[in-house]
Amino acid sequence: VGMSVGEGAETPCSKNFPLVNLILDSKEGQFNPAVATCNSVTSALKNSGFLMMKTSLLPLDLQKRALKAAAIFLQSGSAAVVNHPTDPKVYSMLSGTDSINCSFVDKHVLDDLREWYEAVRKARDLLLYCIAVGLGMDENPNFFTRLHDENNDSLRLLKYHPCDENFGNRCKEHSDYGTLTLLLTDGVGGLEAFIDGEWRPVPHEEGAIIVNIGSILSAWTRQELKATLHRVAGPASKGSTTPRDALLKAAKVPRVSIAYFADPNGDVSTALEDSKMKNVASIGGVSVAQYIQWRSGGTGAE
Repeated sequence: VGMSVGEGAETPCSKNFPLVNLILDSKEGQFNPAVATCNSVTSALKNSGFLMMKTSLLPLDLQKRALKAAAIFLQSGSAAVVNHPTDPKVYSMLSGTDSINCSFVDKHVLDDLREWYEAVRKARDLLLYCIAVGLGMDENPNFFTRLHDENNDSLRLLKYHPCDENFGNRCKEHSDYGTLTLLLTDGVGGLEAFIDGEWRPVPHEEGAIIVNIGSILSAWTRQELKATLHRVAGPASKGSTTPRDALLKAAKVPRVSIAYFADPNGDVSTALEDSKMKNVASIGGVSVAQYIQWRSGGTGAE
């Protein structure tokens, strides 16, 4: 569904995690974001690799339904739900809306997850457009969007178990290896990003999702956009700047989140090398499929 985008207002949710409002209207047609919107998005991703985003594409009601559906799915007993080998959590990695199936849960639960998947794909395309314009690619603003038209993506449903006061990271330190990650959380604390030499808490804003850059998009932009290390800290995590009482409170309850991982089309390295676009670079001649296989240890699941 095509939409034009009005002015984006950036609010100081925090210096390192600015809140960007992407205001949409109902006009049909191609994406046409205001330059101010694109600059707000791109500026945040240059600074810390993170931003908070609100958009009518992902309304609060849908967010709540998606989180509730994820929690039900993860408790369903489905074979698609597995224990993480090192972190105290269970998860399910879903690739495409057709993969959202489970005979143990009601149809409306699966429909809510499918609706979220489709909505977050539209938000991905909007962000990729904004990033291209914000990088000065005005003559080819759909460049990144076209490289994602195969919907080579996945949705990871996650539930972290409660832990005691002596527990460290609930999710190990890592950077994401695709292009964009769009994260929806239930507001339970612990998510931190490594910025300016410190582990800083990522804020929660009701109605907003968290956006961060993956290593492929960082490499394409010659690290102008940052793929920042992040983790879910526990009470005993080293170097945390999150107040200890907040980590203790978070550790007492389960933590549910939904991470959407966007990857480009499988042959995108060749497409970039042939593009002759001065703003982007190749990832060393390997295909996206090969790169993801290498980063994930061979399966693409981790």
